[in-house]
Amino acid sequence: MPKSIFITIISLVLITGCEQSSEQQPAQRKEAANAEASSSQAMPQAPELKVIKEDISDSSLYKEPRIQFIWDAPPNREDGKDEVWSMSLNGDELRQVASHEELICDEDGRTGQNGTTVVRSPNNRYLAYAWSPFGPKYLRCILDLKTRKTTVIADSVGIPSFNWSQDSRFLYFLDGRAVKKYDLKTNKLSDYPLQFGTPMYLYENDTKVFARDNQSLKIYDFKSGKVLKEWDTGQRLSHTLIQGSPSSQKFIYISSKNSNKLGIYTFNSPLQPIYEFRLPRIALIGPKGKFLYMYNISQGMSWIEKVNIETDEIINLPYLPKPGKKRYRIFNLTLYANKRSI
Repeated sequence: MPKSIFITIISLVLITGCEQSSEQQPAQRKEAANAEASSSQAMPQAPELKVIKEDISDSSLYKEPRIQFIWDAPPNREDGKDEVWSMSLNGDELRQVASHEELICDEDGRTGQNGTTVVRSPNNRYLAYAWSPFGPKYLRCILDLKTRKTTVIADSVGIPSFNWSQDSRFLYFLDGRAVKKYDLKTNKLSDYPLQFGTPMYLYENDTKVFARDNQSLKIYDFKSGKVLKEWDTGQRLSHTLIQGSPSSQKFIYISSKNSNKLGIYTFNSPLQPIYEFRLPRIALIGPKGKFLYMYNISQGMSWIEKVNIETDEIINLPYLPKPGKKRYRIFNLTLYANKRSI
């Protein structure tokens, strides 16, 4: 091949290659830009918090049960004090149930802290909670969400196990192993004549109690105290780790199959978990026991994860607003609004 022709061919190849390279570079830059934009859009964006008070006279808010929780250092507070909030089962419709100031029930107005229990009455009107303004003692308090009046009904060591009667008139709670009964109509506190384990969960229209008793789990008749069923677990059970759901007759505890997991059990078959999930998690058994709601926090963002325990399908609910403090979490997830509000 003549040298001139060879040089011409090489030149054409180089020119073509440069043209292809120059055509690819803008496309590659465009793809990189799109990827960067997509990555930027994928970054979670927490909504701004709108402080809206939960209005118990608004019946539209209670078409289905709601999730109530204690919010540690909510975004609306610079002092990081706990408040009680609620949300819909879809993770939206955030409402402030009670501010920290409304929860203060010490007669001297001392700012203490909530116990890790806040239980709503079936008619949505009352909050039963523990408050500790001093030492190891916890005041047993009720906040009327209609009148916004707080009442101290007792004080004792430890956090009680609150149970509302279905008509929302009586509040039962533990003082040691003794059961106390508070009548909201007469404002009188009395001793209930029977004893149960701790924690105790009143269910089936106030006829039965599910409770832990050392290493046993028992179902009692609430009126007679008779043990209807009993299961020996073979190990001492921690009362602070049991999370009961009377409406679904299920509870959460450390899995008997894997101590690194939590399990969901039924009241009538409490030895074998029907579902397991990893530790540590703040979780709530949803309505009818079909879904599990789990609190997640990562990279300063937090949200609720909804899990179908029958299919294992996971749905991430909307992100919660960003905190005003580094200390940030929610706990004591509970369900309420199973009846019409009054």
